[in-house]
Amino acid sequence: MRDKTTGRLAVALAAVLVGSVLVSGAALGSQALTPTPLQQQVQQEDGEPSTQETAYLRVLHASPDAPAVDVSLNNETVVSDLAFGEATEYVEVAGGEYNLTITTAEGGDVVFQENVSVAQRSVTTVAASGQVSEDAAEPFAPLFVNDDAFEPDEGEAAVAVAHLSPDAPAVDVTVEDSDVVVAEDLSYGVVGDYVTVPEGDYTLEIREASEDNNGTVVATVDVELDEESAYTAYAIGTLAGDNDSEPFGLALTPDATTDVTLPDDDTDVVEPETPEEDDEGNETETPEGEETETETPEGEETETETPEGDDEETETETPEGEETETPEGDDEETETETPEGDETETETPEGDDETTETETPAGDDETTETETPAGDDEETETPAEE
Repeated sequence: MRDKTTGRLAVALAAVLVGSVLVSGAALGSQALTPTPLQQQVQQEDGEPSTQETAYLRVLHASPDAPAVDVSLNNETVVSDLAFGEATEYVEVAGGEYNLTITTAEGGDVVFQENVSVAQRSVTTVAASGQVSEDAAEPFAPLFVNDDAFEPDEGEAAVAVAHLSPDAPAVDVTVEDSDVVVAEDLSYGVVGDYVTVPEGDYTLEIREASEDNNGTVVATVDVELDEESAYTAYAIGTLAGDNDSEPFGLALTPDATTDVTLPDDDTDVVEPETPEEDDEGNETETPEGEETETETPEGEETETETPEGDDEETETETPEGEETETPEGDDEETETETPEGDETETETPEGDDETTETETPAGDDETTETETPAGDDEETETPAEE
């Protein structure tokens, strides 16, 4: 079933206008809404939505015992002297909260007043339905119908049925001389889903609802359905047809439709750029291979390079007063340099009066070099021999 609410407007898809409203049946006609400043601020000549906040409204008079009515939004009259069976064209309004007021055209008696929410990008028919008399079978109230049809393909049309006859039982709607069922078991206030049929002329049969959709025909209406168009057939009036109410009939309104455009398959992926330097002055580069270089502020600066292959070279600079020694047997070469001046050279002797040089076996590609800034008076060299 199509969305409908009482007291607020349902959300719908964005739509393309399909022209003036046309209704068929007893004493049915059409009327244009009166533009107001509220509407003019969002209207465009080409009929396309002005902004993503745009909404579309139209009004249908479906109350069989109500006189002609005026309709106002926020005390601005948008419809004047709308008679039973008449429907307005769609008009653009901005989405938001409105005070909806329906009054009799003669006398100005208020028959309905309530705050409603008009959803952005919605397309809605406001159907003034029910009865205003004290012994009403259904009390007067506007029905908000969401006009959300997709645009039919070439050679096809879409049609739905809304039950707004207050004294009629649940109904089925079929196509004469065919097995096509347009709607089944619709009760008052219910709007059926759109059904796609080939374009052309049809005779719709309104029947009392039955299990096999073959109940007694209470009315027939001839309709013309154009290709690539959607319609709602509103069952209105009363079956009793007394002097105080309009007789049963069918109002056929062409609805706004949605043309869906899907995005392209290609999707652009934007990769974030790594800033060259962060807020602390650290720079990190990761070129091809596995080489990483990190720089830190003076006094705590460490530089590490990892070239391709298994060769690993590490260079560490330490602050003043700190030194690093590599014990014998380690495969790393450590060189500590101090500025000219007092120099101390320490060699690791193997015995008495012998100087021993430590050899780093070939195949170890790791070199560690430590430089001690000025102020450190000790230099230790452990060269590697091949």
